[in-house]
Amino acid sequence: MRRGAVALSAALSAAAIASMTAPAHAEYCRTKACDNHLGYDDVWQTEPDPSCAQAPNGCRYEGQPLYWPESCISFSVQQDGSKTQHIDFATAHDVISQAFVTWMSADCGGGATPAMRVDDLSPASCNHPEYNSEQGNANVFMFRDGDWPHEHAEDTLALTTITYNRENAQIFDADVEINSFMATFTVTDDPAAIRDDLLAVLTHETGHFLGLSHDDAMEATMYQSYRQGQTQQRDLYTTDIEGICAIYPPGGKVSSEECTPRHGLLRTCAVKESSGCTITSERANGAGSLGFVAALGLGLRLRRRQARRA
Repeated sequence: MRRGAVALSAALSAAAIASMTAPAHAEYCRTKACDNHLGYDDVWQTEPDPSCAQAPNGCRYEGQPLYWPESCISFSVQQDGSKTQHIDFATAHDVISQAFVTWMSADCGGGATPAMRVDDLSPASCNHPEYNSEQGNANVFMFRDGDWPHEHAEDTLALTTITYNRENAQIFDADVEINSFMATFTVTDDPAAIRDDLLAVLTHETGHFLGLSHDDAMEATMYQSYRQGQTQQRDLYTTDIEGICAIYPPGGKVSSEECTPRHGLLRTCAVKESSGCTITSERANGAGSLGFVAALGLGLRLRRRQARRA
C-alpha cells in the first residue's frame, strides 16, 4: 500500500452475493467518502466513522458522495489494447466511447440529459493506474494482459480505482483496469459467441468512473456481478438513470473550458521519485497532510453458475 493512500475493495464474493436479500425497492447508490484515518484532523477519533458502514453490496449508508469538482471530465484509452484478447486500440476506444455515450444520453425527463461534458483525450501510453500530486495525470482505461495484481483474479473482470480528497470528497483521478489476463472478453452481438461482454463490463465500470456504486437491482448496469454471456448491462435500468441524473442534474451549467485532468494532462507514466508510482498527499489549499488522499477500488465480479449434479 502506498504511503498516504487507503485502498478499499467493493468487489463481492459469489457466496456473499448469493446470501443477499434484495430490498423491496432497489435504489441507486452513490460512491461515498469514508475516513477512518486517525490523522491530521481527527486525532481524538477512537471509533470507526459511521460513514464507513456499508451494505452487503458495498454501498455505504452514510458519508459524503464523491464528485468531480468540474462539469467536465476526460478519459484516455491506453494505446496498446489487448494482444491476448485480440482487441486493438480502435476497438477498445469504440467500446469505451459507447459506454460514456450510454450514460451521458440518459433521459432525465423530457429528453433532458445529464449536465456533464466528457472529453476524449486518447491515446495514453501509461499502462498502470497512478495519481500524481506534483505532475500531470490521465484518467486511463487499460488492459492487464500480463498479470492481475489484485485479489480474486479468476472472478474479477475489471477494477476502477478512484483517488479522492477524503475531507471534501472531490475526485482527483479515476483509472480502469480490465482483467484481460484471466477473463475472456468478446466484442460481438452474436449471442452464441459472447463470453465476457466487453461493452457490458465497461458500461458498468464507467458508472463507477462517474460516481455510482453497486445497485441491488439485478436488471441494473450497476448490479454488482456479471453472468457470462449476458449483455443487459450494456443498457441503463431505471435505477441507473435515476442515479446519473441525480449526480449531474440536467439544466446545470456545463464548462466550456478546456477539460484536462488534475495538474494537467500527462499521457505517459509519471517520472518516479522513488520506488513505485508517484502518489503523495496533498491538500486543496496546497498545504501538506499525511493521509489526505484516499484510493477506492470498485470492481465487477463474475457470477459463476452453480454446477449441476449428475
